[in-house]
Amino acid sequence: MSLLIFIILLIYLQGGEKEIVTTLKYFIPMSLIIIILNPLFSHVGTTKIYLFNNLFNNAFNNYFITLESLVYGFLMAFSLLIILLLFLSFNKYVDYQKILYLTSNHFPTVSMIGVMAMRFIPLLNYRLGEVNKIFKFNHDNSNEKRIDKIRKMGSMLSIVISWSLEESMLTAKSMKARGYGITERTSYLKYNIHKIDIIIILIIAITSILSLIGLYYGFGNIEIYPTLDTSFFEFPLNMYYIIFLFLLSPLIFLELMERILWKYNGKNYGNGGKYGTNKIQ
Repeated sequence: MSLLIFIILLIYLQGGEKEIVTTLKYFIPMSLIIIILNPLFSHVGTTKIYLFNNLFNNAFNNYFITLESLVYGFLMAFSLLIILLLFLSFNKYVDYQKILYLTSNHFPTVSMIGVMAMRFIPLLNYRLGEVNKIFKFNHDNSNEKRIDKIRKMGSMLSIVISWSLEESMLTAKSMKARGYGITERTSYLKYNIHKIDIIIILIIAITSILSLIGLYYGFGNIEIYPTLDTSFFEFPLNMYYIIFLFLLSPLIFLELMERILWKYNGKNYGNGGKYGTNKIQ
């Protein structure tokens, strides 16, 4: 739960409110299916919850679910949501240019293929939308049958794929003409490691090691099967839990510091302070 709260707060500070709403809109129905189906099909556990006890004199009499299966369904749903939000936050921080910068020197071919794959899906989606606009403009969809819609979608996909293949050939020829792969690859972007980066890396490394030590000794584990059990209120967990919170906090700290510095510098700039002046000489 703490990780989920921190991830949502981090994405909000990154300016991803719309992405959070979109993710939740599609995730909530899927999570409800997981939460409902898991206890219905899995009766592992010792804590029984009777649903139809003495209400019906039929096959559903004394039908029960287990608390452990219900909790496990909730944990599965929360875990899936955390993974989706982690990838969402990762996409906010790391774009394809940074990935290419980190991996191109050692794995140039693999990094290029990965970056092209990451760019290919949103590019196809955009082009499909553009082709769909043209089809809507040229065709009347009011009396369109299902078979006509299938044919239309096939024609649209054929146009988009042909468009993409033609552009990929032009890109390949352009890269060959510019001598791609002949010499060692250089990048027009330059990322430098500063003092704050080293401090953040050390904090993440130390808190990660301490958190793994706590997990190794069993602190913070939740035993679901066969009986729900947690050591949350034991004293050593409090220490490891605080360490885990420190592990989650550096990125949020950086986002807050950037906002504070941006606001402070902008105020000084507008007032003609040391960061600039709003007067025209």
